[in-house]
Amino acid sequence: MNKRQNPLDDTVKSLVKWLESNYPVTISQHDIFHWMYNDRDASLVLMDASGLGTKLTGNLVSGRLDTHECYSKLAKFIVLVESTSNKSVLADVFGVLGITNYLIVPLEITASNVSKDLELVVGQLYTKNHFSNQEDLFDIDEHNSSSVGRYFPDKLNDVFGYRFYMIGSFEFPYLIYLERKDSVAGLMVEAIRHLVKRKLNGTLEVLTTTKVPSDRSEHDVIFALTRFPRHFSHDFTLLERGGRCLLCPFRTERDFMSHLLKPFSVGIWIVLGTTFVVCRLLNRLFPASFQRDLIEMVFFGSGGYPHRKTFPTRIVSFGVVLLVFFLSEAYIAKIVSLMSVAKYYERPETVQELNQSKLLIANPFSDSQQLAENLPGKVLSKKRAKELYQQKKYKMFGDYCTVEQCFMAMLFAMDVVGEHGFRQYVMRELVEEKVFTLQLARHSPFYETFVRYLLLYFESGMWMFRVDGLRDELNEMIQIEVVQFERVIFHFDDLFCIWVLIMVGWWISLVCFIGEVLVFFFWNNCLVKIKGCRE
Repeated sequence: MNKRQNPLDDTVKSLVKWLESNYPVTISQHDIFHWMYNDRDASLVLMDASGLGTKLTGNLVSGRLDTHECYSKLAKFIVLVESTSNKSVLADVFGVLGITNYLIVPLEITASNVSKDLELVVGQLYTKNHFSNQEDLFDIDEHNSSSVGRYFPDKLNDVFGYRFYMIGSFEFPYLIYLERKDSVAGLMVEAIRHLVKRKLNGTLEVLTTTKVPSDRSEHDVIFALTRFPRHFSHDFTLLERGGRCLLCPFRTERDFMSHLLKPFSVGIWIVLGTTFVVCRLLNRLFPASFQRDLIEMVFFGSGGYPHRKTFPTRIVSFGVVLLVFFLSEAYIAKIVSLMSVAKYYERPETVQELNQSKLLIANPFSDSQQLAENLPGKVLSKKRAKELYQQKKYKMFGDYCTVEQCFMAMLFAMDVVGEHGFRQYVMRELVEEKVFTLQLARHSPFYETFVRYLLLYFESGMWMFRVDGLRDELNEMIQIEVVQFERVIFHFDDLFCIWVLIMVGWWISLVCFIGEVLVFFFWNNCLVKIKGCRE
């Protein structure tokens, strides 16, 4: 056995000593668990796989790096291997793990012919671009300390059409599903497509299902569906928050008859009765001054030409007409206020007002356990909500509130004509708040690129400008629909009360006419019998 010292050990020790003198180096052991949020990411990693030779396998390397928390995906890896090791195995492993900055250094120990000592021979340095499949080889004899960066080229500058798969929860204005086009749009799609297409030279495909493509182990970009792995949780939290809104029914059918048939107060009846009595007494006591019936003149407009009436008649009729005018105007104003939607129907805008109202929340499509804890007694159980939906279908939302994403709730509220027989509105206060996060794949090398791009987007002010612009466009669409609906102030349905009053009047007239006919025949029969008895 050769007991001479291995020159490879001396090389590694000298390299580590040189790194410690120039960089802050921390030696970590793989068998000790490090929580990823407590450790800083290493920017330079030295791997010694020189003793494996042909036994170097992908599983051995990936097992060491797959769950190692102390390095970032953009860290520079220097891997020492033997010349007999398969460099492509390491390259494939780094490609799967999302490590792009790596340099494989093949080493070989040879015996010198002159001094019979062992010498360390460094082969060609190797790295590979997994997006273009281009392999780069560097000769150690041409090494220049001032051009170390050439060993670690920027492989993310051009991904050569790499396809990014993106999924997410549909949240306005970030992710919007366009049903007519069967596609997805929104601010987040717009920003990421700009980054992927123009900056990275890649392509973006937004999926509407959570099914992972066959050629991937997970999606590249995930929005608002954050998962929390123990290693490399590549997530980015947006500054603004969203949530879910409450969509409540808002009926516009106004009950005219219940107000029209309400009786007058005792005081009003006394005033009207006194007016009738005074008019009748004036006709009886002063027949010369009041030649015509004052009640017919005042209330029914009969009595001939006003200038031909006597002076006392005109004075009394003017006073009574003035009284009737104020009474009728007050009555109409009261009826209008009672028939207005705001007076007749409750419309809570906050959670506190909802608690004080009679409205209940039924959510048959999702679990509302957390909402039920926050609003005790206001949320129906999911079983009961499903039973109501099976019985009434969409008509149940005309009686109960439901929880929807704010964007979908606004779209439902745009149905100002009430196609389902009822109208709905969106409560101003959110019932559930949500933090929006953008998460990349666990071994994605693009995390720092996405973070840097989105931070620049935020800091420039363009992000909030686009968010406010899209929200304003939606509000304008809703306002246009509402204004167009409100421009029509008189509908055929508004004549319903008139038709009812006319029909009721006709029925009363018919009953009176039949009564008069019956009385007429009754008196005629009585007169005939009396006349027959006399004869």
